[in-house]
Amino acid sequence: MIGNIREYEFETDVLIVGGGLAGNNAALGALEKNVKVIVADKGTLERCGATAGGVDHFMAYLNTGPWDTREAYLSYVAKIARGAVDLKVQDAVFCKELEAALERMEKIGCTLKQSDGKYLRTQSLGQPGPYFINFNGKNLKPALAKEARRLGVFALERCMMTDLLYDGERVIGAVGFNIRTGDFYIVKAKATILATGCTTRLFHNPTGLPFNTWQCPQNTGAAQVMAYKVGAKLANMEYMRITVVPKGFSAAGLNALMGMGGRLINAYGEEFMAKYHPMGNKAPRSMLVYAVMKEIQMGNGPIYIDCTHLSEADLNHLKRTLGYDKDTLPDFLEQKGVDLSKEPLEVMYSEGMQAGPSEVCGSGIMIDERTSSSIEGLFACGDCTDQMRCVHLCTTGGYLSGKVAAEYAKNYSHPIRVDKKEIQRLKEAIYRPLWVTGNLDHKTVENVIRRVMWEYAGPVRNEKSLNLAIDKLQSLKEEAQALKAKDFHELMRVHETNQLIDIGTIMCHASLERKETRFGIFHFRSDYPETKEEFEGEIVIFQKDGKVVKEFKKLSYDKIP
Repeated sequence: MIGNIREYEFETDVLIVGGGLAGNNAALGALEKNVKVIVADKGTLERCGATAGGVDHFMAYLNTGPWDTREAYLSYVAKIARGAVDLKVQDAVFCKELEAALERMEKIGCTLKQSDGKYLRTQSLGQPGPYFINFNGKNLKPALAKEARRLGVFALERCMMTDLLYDGERVIGAVGFNIRTGDFYIVKAKATILATGCTTRLFHNPTGLPFNTWQCPQNTGAAQVMAYKVGAKLANMEYMRITVVPKGFSAAGLNALMGMGGRLINAYGEEFMAKYHPMGNKAPRSMLVYAVMKEIQMGNGPIYIDCTHLSEADLNHLKRTLGYDKDTLPDFLEQKGVDLSKEPLEVMYSEGMQAGPSEVCGSGIMIDERTSSSIEGLFACGDCTDQMRCVHLCTTGGYLSGKVAAEYAKNYSHPIRVDKKEIQRLKEAIYRPLWVTGNLDHKTVENVIRRVMWEYAGPVRNEKSLNLAIDKLQSLKEEAQALKAKDFHELMRVHETNQLIDIGTIMCHASLERKETRFGIFHFRSDYPETKEEFEGEIVIFQKDGKVVKEFKKLSYDKIP
């Protein structure tokens, strides 16, 4: 039956897997170097990734004061992400690319300025000053896609890449399939960039709706799993990430609400953040989430964000811009009958995800100052890496990754030889769920994964719970061999389910190695509740000869690079 699948082969200089914000910027960086570029994504180039529907903030320093310089920014980064962030990489992928990125945003027609020509800046989430530039990024993705198409990108849309091609020395492309037609794709590439974001749908969702996620529900850790399979090193994988969302609706908006001056109050109308952090309502996200959880546990819920004290102008701005990230948030407020000017908004903690512990660093493929992974020919950018996340880093670092990969491709002098037997093995593995007999479906397995991860590897973990999670995920891995796909859409879902099992297992192994607590509940070990100086660095995890290998990478914060 597999012989009925149509097969297509492509060859390019740079292959980018993932066409979101980082991947699209990588495409621009490579295309401007005059090389051939293919972007593969499960969605369309115009509306894919975590910013598919829009975005409303961009973090930057603009040299307007002592807190607003490169040095001050890196000092803030060293403080808020200590133990997970590499300052040398941050300097390379953000600071050195920032000025060009701001100019590029203007050039593609997505200005960061307000209608009066000025920047509107807000402070939240532990920042020493208003680093967030509030802007209308509703059409950021279409604008980037338009520019990439103008420069000649070839887009493989509705395409799920499942495996990298590895010749034993370097990555030489990837294989995957069209999620609508089922066509099999072989893409040979001199350089490959992975940019598929963080991992959602991995933890129990309090709303009971796994696709009602704070960030893109299509991101299931494809890049991290593909890289891990060929032996690339991953870092910061132990961290889960949670935020504060409107009760019953997982939507971005926390930094918009808190940045405009919103304050957290409990059922008794008491502001409580000062009890938990000296910055109060402008504390880092991890502390906001921890405080909300703690207040609910102590019986002080429901918890609210109160904006009723804001000026009419600030409230009008807030109401006008809350939908930049997610169109449906204003609709949700309207249908709930919540008027922010008259009453507080009830909030709760969101589902968890595999992502970096801060807005300034990530969790995933370990990269260096040139966005290179530990495997020859393989680069990475965006939320799937250990040193990028959020709009500012995906924009600057993505572009840098494209430039570097293009230079690598231009200097590439090796013949790209693919092993036909290996291609056939990968092809049979991809389509196998279509021929499986039985009725085990991906929804059933995914629901179990989310329960296992939340209960044993969630906000509170210890050695016993993490080992239990690993055992249960191993059992699920074996049962998943019987997953049945009725069509090509379900085939995608089956592969996503397998990615979730793999990511969950890697997270648990990394969590076991970090015998301390860091970033509050983002890695809270009940058996090691203290933060320890000896763990100021990254847990590095990779696969060698089929076995899990773990290392520790000490990071220095003695001086700003």
